[in-house]
Amino acid sequence: MKLWKYILIILNILLLFSGMHMVLTLPENTMIKCMLICTILSLGLINLGHYFYFRRRFICFSNEMCQNTEKILHGHSIKDQQNKETLTSKMVMELEKVEDIVSFQLRENKREKRELQKMISELTHQIKTPASNIQMYCEMFSDPDISSAEAKQFVSIIQQQLGKLLFLLDVLVKSSRLEKDMISLQMENSRMIETLSIAVNNVMPKAEHKKIEISVSCKSAIQVYHDMKWTAEAIENILDNAIKYTSENGKVLISVEVGEMYTIINVKDTGKGIEAAHINDIFKRFYREKSSSKDEGLGLGLYLARNIISLQGGYISVHSSLGKGSSFSVCLPNRATL
Repeated sequence: MKLWKYILIILNILLLFSGMHMVLTLPENTMIKCMLICTILSLGLINLGHYFYFRRRFICFSNEMCQNTEKILHGHSIKDQQNKETLTSKMVMELEKVEDIVSFQLRENKREKRELQKMISELTHQIKTPASNIQMYCEMFSDPDISSAEAKQFVSIIQQQLGKLLFLLDVLVKSSRLEKDMISLQMENSRMIETLSIAVNNVMPKAEHKKIEISVSCKSAIQVYHDMKWTAEAIENILDNAIKYTSENGKVLISVEVGEMYTIINVKDTGKGIEAAHINDIFKRFYREKSSSKDEGLGLGLYLARNIISLQGGYISVHSSLGKGSSFSVCLPNRATL
């Protein structure tokens, strides 16, 4: 910046002297020479005056912006610049908007970090309980005097504790995948029926335990450009959510239809449904309805499902009627959009 300043000054001086030299070499005419000399000197002085004037204005503007930026960074509002039709006022307003957005994101990140740390701390503590119980009952099996009834009771308790342990480990695995950077996609054209089979097989034990019927309607020829492993996990999370909030002897229907731009996987259940006021909240990290506080889960499944699908250029929509069930639509683009 300083180099350019000196170059401009030197160019102005050179132009001034070259003009003077040209005037002095003209044929003798005192009046004309004087007028030309005065004109060149005036133009040179005006040019230099403009340079120093605008340089001063720019320095004042830069200093003012630096001071305002410093105030904004320290959380102070610049009231004297509000509602003014000046460049400084407009830039200050834009900086304040950026500061508000960044501050909000920082607060959200801190809140989510605290929740995640608290959750992991609670999970690690809870894992110790079923692990200790399993160890204790396994040691009791070594007693030769236990009856067959007691042995059956011990087996039942160990199975319950193993189920709890598997649930806690599953939550830990999901929590480790909360950030999008942890999801590495391997995209290829694959048959959707195979992806659905993986998802359905993983939730079938839970469905059978509640006597919930899962039916799938998908043509074997349907192929979609997607990551089979991660898409199966996303659909599994939606199915797990459907089974969790559907009463015994309920139904979960899965259907696939090919549209012009998207292939749509519909997951419809006969569960309790979602309140209209909470439809936009169910995909938030750690969100759980108050009425669901007794059910297992930490509000991660749908959040992960949305992230997985959005990374593939798709989206998830939901329609629900309270007391009648919910319908989730997973939309994947028919062509590669990544």
